[in-house]
Amino acid sequence: MQYDVKIANTTQSVNWFTQNLINAQKLKYHQGIADSYANLGLVYYFQGKYDKNTNCMLHAIRWYDKLKLTKKLAGAYAEYGYQLKKRDMKMALYNMQKGMKMAEANGDEGALMAIYDNYGVLKEMKDELDSALFFYQRAMVLKEKRKDEIGIPYSANKIAFVKLMQKKPEDAKRLFDYAYQIRLKINDIFGIAENLNFYGYYFKEIGKDKEAIVYFKKAILWSQKNHYPSLLEDNYRGLSEVYENNNDFKNALVNYKNHVLSKDSIMNTDIRTKQAELDTQYQTEQKEKEILLQRAQIAEKNIWILGAFSLALFAILIGFIFFNRQKLKTIQLQKDNELKDALLKIETQTKLQEQRLRISRDLHDNIGAQLTFIISSLDNLKYGFHITDERLEEKLSSISGFTKETIYELRDTIWAMNKDEITFEDLKSRISNFIGKAKLASQDIEFEFNCDDQLKANVFSSVEGMNVYRIIQEAINNSLKHARASKITVTIFKEKDTFQITINDNGKGFDEAEILSGNGMNNLKKRAKELNGEITITSQEQSGTTVILCFKKP
Repeated sequence: MQYDVKIANTTQSVNWFTQNLINAQKLKYHQGIADSYANLGLVYYFQGKYDKNTNCMLHAIRWYDKLKLTKKLAGAYAEYGYQLKKRDMKMALYNMQKGMKMAEANGDEGALMAIYDNYGVLKEMKDELDSALFFYQRAMVLKEKRKDEIGIPYSANKIAFVKLMQKKPEDAKRLFDYAYQIRLKINDIFGIAENLNFYGYYFKEIGKDKEAIVYFKKAILWSQKNHYPSLLEDNYRGLSEVYENNNDFKNALVNYKNHVLSKDSIMNTDIRTKQAELDTQYQTEQKEKEILLQRAQIAEKNIWILGAFSLALFAILIGFIFFNRQKLKTIQLQKDNELKDALLKIETQTKLQEQRLRISRDLHDNIGAQLTFIISSLDNLKYGFHITDERLEEKLSSISGFTKETIYELRDTIWAMNKDEITFEDLKSRISNFIGKAKLASQDIEFEFNCDDQLKANVFSSVEGMNVYRIIQEAINNSLKHARASKITVTIFKEKDTFQITINDNGKGFDEAEILSGNGMNNLKKRAKELNGEITITSQEQSGTTVILCFKKP
């Protein structure tokens, strides 16, 4: 099965490969078992189920190693390394290098084309552009040798973007053109749409905004015509940014709204996929119920047959049959009740999820768009009129800044509303993004974020995750506003079943008796109470401030 078919419908693919695994295990077909684990690992990776992804990929690697299928083993190592790139770069590089060395030893050029490209991506993520370029070019040589017209444009575009980052626009343009002409020749519809998008970003990067607008609009038409929602959303975003750079806030807002609508349509597709998963689960339960009923009927018939052969045991057999039938009825009734409860729970959860999605969409579409319009209007007032009153200009800037902060707060709220539960990795990513923004806003302050790697398996409810995030956010904001610190450190670790989160700065400190009774402290205490935890703040003048949150989470 081709790669694109495997990931087109991940729920369906999981069912296929799970059944393949079961059949291969029954037949003791060992290579089939290994291949099924590798395919399941790939699909779970695209679903974001990283624990299952890791489990399946490691099973595949062990089987390939045991069967001495070195080409398959090399591919599995390299694929798993690429899947780890955003979770553990060190292990990603280790596995990728191991697979690459094995493929090179086997002379497997077909596998090396993909491995070199993916290894280049890891190097680009580490900002090692020269190394990334080296491996992209190695992949390109192999593809051109094999006249791989589908793969050549992929490598050419990767090289072009590196050239663009290296401030070599002429080289980048030549490579973009090379890739585009091949895709036109083979009528690669998605590839053509993708290259039009790349041209938009190329011209945006070199400051030719008129040409960028032309290509983004062409890419939008191709994406709409051929139903590429993710590419359509990216085109609207790029076009909105170009208009905003040219102070055309009206068109910027229109395209930003289109970007949001496209993003929402993708989210609706995800919802339909989730519903399909629930349907599959229900059908499975029904089949299991039928199997249990058939087994019960067969058992009952066997009992009657045995009774016919032994009149001496007639009374005992009658009692056994009666007892067995009552037991089966009790079990069946219990299962029916459990099934009804499960269906009722699923229905309730579905309604709650739909209501939350509807509320979050209304917040995003209506309030978010209105706040964006306010910011644009304020900017138009500032730059469209000659304002001589400094207090008025400061007031407009203050309102604009407050509105932008409100949008960020709104996005965080929507993020929490759209989730039944929040993984620690998701929460960690959110905190890292906030610290990244704080770094950009306060470049003279050093930030440090430390997390225990063993926390990955922890999961929070949406309320718990939001409270933890808000406490960290408010503590950092207080340090930025009042502490005059040169370093802020955030540390998260867990000892047994207790989380401890520490936010420390080396600023000027404060008198605890004067500060700890304010609204800010009350808000922190309220959020800590919702976590069934405690928060303490210690500070000494000229020695900094420390905020410690402790709460239990099994």
